[in-house]
Amino acid sequence: MNTWKKRAVYTYGILLMCAAFGAVAIAGGQPLKDNACGACHADYSTIMPKNHPDVGKAAACLTCHAQDPAKNEATKFSTEIHKIHQGEKAKLECSSCHAL
Repeated sequence: MNTWKKRAVYTYGILLMCAAFGAVAIAGGQPLKDNACGACHADYSTIMPKNHPDVGKAAACLTCHAQDPAKNEATKFSTEIHKIHQGEKAKLECSSCHAL
C-alpha cells in the first residue's frame, strides 16, 4: 500500500475511534443541575399523580427515577418529563434543568 493510503487509513481509524469514545461519553445525556426539579417545584405533592407514594417536600424525583447507568436508553419517567416540559405544558430550554 502507498504511504498516503496508509496515512489515510490510520487517520480514518483514529477519527472513528474518537467518535466512538465521544458517543459513549455523552450516551447518558447532559447531566442535571443540582436540585433540578426543586428549582421550580417547591412542593412535589402538587405535581404528583394521585396514586404516588408520599415523598414530602424534600425528595428529589431522581432519587427513585434515575436512569440505569448500564443502559443507554431513556426511561419512561425521562420521556414523560421531557414531553411535559418541552411541549405539552411548558416550553423550557434544556439549560433550565441540565448543566450544559
